[in-house]
Amino acid sequence: MNLNLATAAFFSALVEFALCLGMLVLWTREKARYLIYWSLGFLVFGAGSLLISLRDKVPDFLSILVANLLTTLSSVLFYIGICLFFGRRRSWLPWMVVILGLEVTFLAYYAYVIYNTSARVYVYSMAQALIVLTTLGTLFVAGRERKKSLNPEVVVVTVLFLVVHCARMLGSPFFPAPQDFLASGNFQTLLAFGLMSIHIAYAQAFGNMHAAALNAELNVALADAKAKDRQKVEVLGYIGHDLRAPLATISGYSSLLLAEARDNQRKLLQTIQRSVKYQLGLIDELLGYAKSELQPLTVQAAATDLLHLLDDISEYAVALCSQRNNRFHYHVSDQLPRRIDADGKRLQQVLLNLLSNAAKFTHDGTVTLSVTAKPEGSACALYFAVSDTGIGIDLDQNVDIFGAFQQIQATNGSTGLGLFISQRIVSAMGGSLSVASVPSQGTTFSFALSAPIAAGSASGWFAVAQRGKNLARPRQNSTRPGRPCRTASLWKSLPI
Repeated sequence: MNLNLATAAFFSALVEFALCLGMLVLWTREKARYLIYWSLGFLVFGAGSLLISLRDKVPDFLSILVANLLTTLSSVLFYIGICLFFGRRRSWLPWMVVILGLEVTFLAYYAYVIYNTSARVYVYSMAQALIVLTTLGTLFVAGRERKKSLNPEVVVVTVLFLVVHCARMLGSPFFPAPQDFLASGNFQTLLAFGLMSIHIAYAQAFGNMHAAALNAELNVALADAKAKDRQKVEVLGYIGHDLRAPLATISGYSSLLLAEARDNQRKLLQTIQRSVKYQLGLIDELLGYAKSELQPLTVQAAATDLLHLLDDISEYAVALCSQRNNRFHYHVSDQLPRRIDADGKRLQQVLLNLLSNAAKFTHDGTVTLSVTAKPEGSACALYFAVSDTGIGIDLDQNVDIFGAFQQIQATNGSTGLGLFISQRIVSAMGGSLSVASVPSQGTTFSFALSAPIAAGSASGWFAVAQRGKNLARPRQNSTRPGRPCRTASLWKSLPI
């Protein structure tokens, strides 16, 4: 293939159309206006190059006037896109329109009045140089206004664009263009390939500018998200702080009542005080969570009296089950370690969440807490299970019940966070929460943990003798006065 000016113009047209398509693809994703102008710039330059390559097949009006006007117009469109990108007024645009008008006038004069190809080369190159020079000035002004350096690529490419057109003007006297411009020698052909390379570099620079703009938008969005997260943290702090006041009042009045309570009332009041203490602990955790700005959940192992912890949890479970007239069963293995190294507060939080859910979705049924412990050298393997005979869960629906704010069934006061929190805690303690359920028959949540036996324990393990005790808990119906209260039969196996 003979690499002459016509060939260079044809290849340039193909490249420009490809660059136009690439910019259009970017525009379809982001809908940025400057991408449209840059895309049009490549399109009109490619159309002009194609008309030049078809000089022998189209009229002079198209191959000279329209072709040169389109290639110069591409630089104007690049300028408009750059102004839009930097958010600047297109103050030079009227002057560029004047330059385009003068260019067409002189090209027509040297094509129809005095046919002079070299003069047309000067006119075209001068028009391009003036437009590129104003574009370069706009880039420097935009950089100064932003008080930071611009993308150096677009500046370097614009300077090279200006150098090529100046080289064409300076080199034309030494390499004069013949009457048939397509018959120009290697000088004009090399300049044509040079312009094509510069436009490829322009496309890369524009793409990098667009990527930088997207990164800036992402940084702004990230900063906004962090600010909103901080606002959420502050709201959590306010809520936690305000919740302490009514709980402190409840605790104070229960203490006053406890001082004068009869024996059959003391246990109820002590349960209230334990519940208030537990709730205050959760609120303190909420405040700590707010102060640490949503830091990941942590587990702090400490020596924990396992049996005492389970007894406290079962007392809470009795009160929870009584609300919907459920029976509570508590089964523990025959042997337990006296003390284990575990985060008792977190373990209590998990079991109470599971027991609360079981009691909430069961009516006139049974809720069971089962705990099994087996020796594992200097540690023990603990297996916990909370089962109920409630409504059950349809696991075939492929719903992530352990996700945040996922509600099994719409219930008053339910946030859908209990299972999510429990799963996170169990995972942090080295276990995994699992579920087995049959709709309308009940559900069982279980998890296994391995905990070291606390140092200093007398014998490590001790036998737990179990016996059943019937704990009756009256449940008053406050919405229908005059209706007799119902009694929930609550079972708990207690150690001797």
